Amino acid sequence: MSDDLPADRLQRILDAADTIEDSLGVLARKRRTVDRETYRNDSDTRDVVERRFVKTTEAALDIGTVLVVHELGHPPESNPETMQALSDIDVLSDELADEMAAAARFRNVLAHTYGDAIEDEMVYDALEDLERYQSFLVAVREYLDAMGALGE
Repeated sequence: MSDDLPADRLQRILDAADTIEDSLGVLARKRRTVDRETYRNDSDTRDVVERRFVKTTEAALDIGTVLVVHELGHPPESNPETMQALSDIDVLSDELADEMAAAARFRNVLAHTYGDAIEDEMVYDALEDLERYQSFLVAVREYLDAMGALGE
């Protein structure tokens, strides 16, 4: 690991982690309270879920970029590469990096597609896979703790 993480970068990571946790709370509530049929027929719910997935993944990407730039000195060339680079610097396991790279591609679809082009079934199915984001947070916290960034 390289030199100490500057306080402003650590704070940026912690703020992004808070965003992920907040959004995961909203997404988990939607997963528990909205069935597939309701999701398909309720545009307000779809908008909330899609936006929360975008925010969650963007926050994860921000965390990844901060760590990769800190360790390697340059940002990755794409969102999926950000997650793969986190595996290269031993923040994420290879499997979790692959899952988060898929999340980054999913975010790209949500952020750059609209209307009927977004497959509601794919988004609803993603509600069943919130664990990858939780695992991401655990891995990042373990990494920060191992580098002594979180204090005692």
